[in-house]
Amino acid sequence: MRPAGVEDASAWSALHLRCLDETYRPLFGDAFADRQRDAADRTAGYDRDLLADPRVRTLWALDDDGAALGLVSAGPAPAAWETRAGVPAPVVPRQLFQLYTLVATHGTGLGAALLEAAVGPADAYLWIMDGNDRAEHFYAKHGFRAFEESFPAGGPWTGQHMHRMVRTGPA
Repeated sequence: MRPAGVEDASAWSALHLRCLDETYRPLFGDAFADRQRDAADRTAGYDRDLLADPRVRTLWALDDDGAALGLVSAGPAPAAWETRAGVPAPVVPRQLFQLYTLVATHGTGLGAALLEAAVGPADAYLWIMDGNDRAEHFYAKHGFRAFEESFPAGGPWTGQHMHRMVRTGPA
């Protein structure tokens, strides 16, 4: 595992897009996954902004040959889009923005290691797509609980809903 910076933006976004495809194509279908691929420039811009922000912790996991296996980013909340959308203020000041690992690494502890490295035991929240039960169980195992809310997603996520999960106190 190592910190990621702006110089890693291209490889970071390639991994991010691959993980989005592996995660969401089976859940939401080809049309949804294709919209994510078609929005690659938007995703790359979002990733560059995170990687350039000194307040955001960005890490990725690499295998022994240097191939990227997973990524994580966390930083101060709320995200700008939340404020623009009028989403109620978060109850904690830290957000897990991204945590993605290749499907081949699921169940290996890599996701837990990335989560620990990015936020440790701190209070934090995240957004999760409704219907992503595997991820919801993962986060619940690490002390997060779902809010009783659901919001329509926008951009390439249009047609889906998402909700927040929050962790306060000891994980």
